[in-house]
Amino acid sequence: MDFSQKALDLRRTIIKMNYVSGSGHLTSAYSCLEIMMYLYFSGLLKYDASNPLWDGRDYFILSKGHAAMGLYAVLSKAGFFPENELWTFCGVGTRLGGHPSSRIPGIETVTGSLGHGLSFSVGLALGLKTKQRNNKVYCITGDGELQEGTNWEAALSINQFNLNNLVWIIDKNELQLSGRTQAIMNLNDLSAQLSAIGFDVREINGHNFTEIADALNRIDEKPVVIIANTVKGYGTPSIAGKEGWHGRKPNKDELAVILAELGMTQEDLEIEKNI
Repeated sequence: MDFSQKALDLRRTIIKMNYVSGSGHLTSAYSCLEIMMYLYFSGLLKYDASNPLWDGRDYFILSKGHAAMGLYAVLSKAGFFPENELWTFCGVGTRLGGHPSSRIPGIETVTGSLGHGLSFSVGLALGLKTKQRNNKVYCITGDGELQEGTNWEAALSINQFNLNNLVWIIDKNELQLSGRTQAIMNLNDLSAQLSAIGFDVREINGHNFTEIADALNRIDEKPVVIIANTVKGYGTPSIAGKEGWHGRKPNKDELAVILAELGMTQEDLEIEKNI
């Protein structure tokens, strides 16, 4: 599979969803897209799109639920629901709301109220380990989300119960709703803090598929946390890494630039909008 081309295709899908709906967290979806893609399209994550509740599945939790557009696009490509349903995002009566819901095939729980997804993942992983099942749990949190204390209680629990069946991935794009993460609540040396708790810390470029593959495929002898250094809005240079884009729809001029960066035209959006 050409992961780079698929990433571009999915970014095009996500901007269409943003355009059709007039809403959604575009840049947040772009920052963790490569990680979700690798999980679903590399064969690492065990799932059956025709039977989302299959007992043998691995579990994926997107704690930073505001990046739902990215997850919906990936799930659609993986066969959980038809692509045409993506264009109903945030519409009246849709299943595809601004944050993930367990009404949607392939989604385990409601997320988006930040600070809850990792704790939910701990419960899943502990239950699986207690039942001596081999399923794994993967959870993506944001870095700004780590300002919520529940994540640190969950981190201690992961190591207390040796939950090496849970892989915690931190989408470290260094931006949150109101500014730079370090200016709002400095996380300092995140790697050192997590190492001190007991994690096997793996720090990577979260947009590099080779580094993602290496970090996710190494044998887990103790609980793993992957610090994925990412860029909010990655793939669209005009907005990448810039403040003021959390949950904002591009205006007409901004959209024209973004489309050019993605190799698209306005006509591409209009064709999909009329589906």
